[in-house]
Amino acid sequence: MKRLFVYGTLMSGLDRDDRMKSAKLVCADCRTLSDFSMYMYEGFPFVFEGRNSYRIKGELYEVPADMLKCIDEYEGDFYFRKLTEVECGCDTINAFMYFGRGHFFGMKEVSGGDYRKFSGER
Repeated sequence: MKRLFVYGTLMSGLDRDDRMKSAKLVCADCRTLSDFSMYMYEGFPFVFEGRNSYRIKGELYEVPADMLKCIDEYEGDFYFRKLTEVECGCDTINAFMYFGRGHFFGMKEVSGGDYRKFSGER
């Protein structure tokens, strides 16, 4: 099993959570230990390194290795997966997280790094 931190449409109750059915939700209220920036483009969130603004809010899952490969395919060439530190309660855990490749004209910043809150306000 691999640990995966998700912060967008893959989170429980959101548009693409069906892709997480064979995963086990470990912690529903997590944040990255480091600061990053989150932007929206055509309904999808992108997190970027090097633009340190917010701790990104999301969920931590345990996923089978074959499922992780399927999620890699779903995320496609616009994202890359990297280990990062995530804070869940009092614990700090290393987990994979998807980061955006490049920046697209017209991206809107997700202030506070909380996609669920942002998508509920639209």
